[in-house]
Amino acid sequence: MFSIVAVPFDAYAALPRAEHRWLLTCFSRYVDRAGKAFPSLRQLARDARMSLASVSRYMTALERLGVFQRQRRPGGRYVYQLAEAYRPRWPGRVPAEKQAVSQAATQEASPTKQIERRFAKPGVSYGELPDDRAKWQARLRGWHKSRFWLPLWGARPGETGCMAPPELLVAM
Repeated sequence: MFSIVAVPFDAYAALPRAEHRWLLTCFSRYVDRAGKAFPSLRQLARDARMSLASVSRYMTALERLGVFQRQRRPGGRYVYQLAEAYRPRWPGRVPAEKQAVSQAATQEASPTKQIERRFAKPGVSYGELPDDRAKWQARLRGWHKSRFWLPLWGARPGETGCMAPPELLVAM
């Protein structure tokens, strides 16, 4: 589908609507290193899974916001010049106004995945929890948060035959 392209987060996040951000993400697929792009509105509509009218409306709004400049060529196709603030960041590319690479720029060049932590100690799996009480607390937290319950654990909290310790059921 799409390749990973790092875009400047501050400029991206400042766009007023989620549709603008999504369309800019789809549009970034066609931008070269000089900031030029030539996608058709129909292609952008397919990529963004939007109607042609919506894409046309959002592209006009993005132009007014200064995300890019565009000129219409004969035949109805646009030529786009993306503003420097919105240009994708490839590894090794530093914007003209920056002489040194900041921490943000190094993260843009090699993004890292955020890992959700479920337990107090990172790297501790459910099977490694020290005692049954801690396991039941983790199970009950999951039940209250997302209604997740494995049949292996018996009846759900509040049902007849629930095997969770009664003092933990009252605490939750």
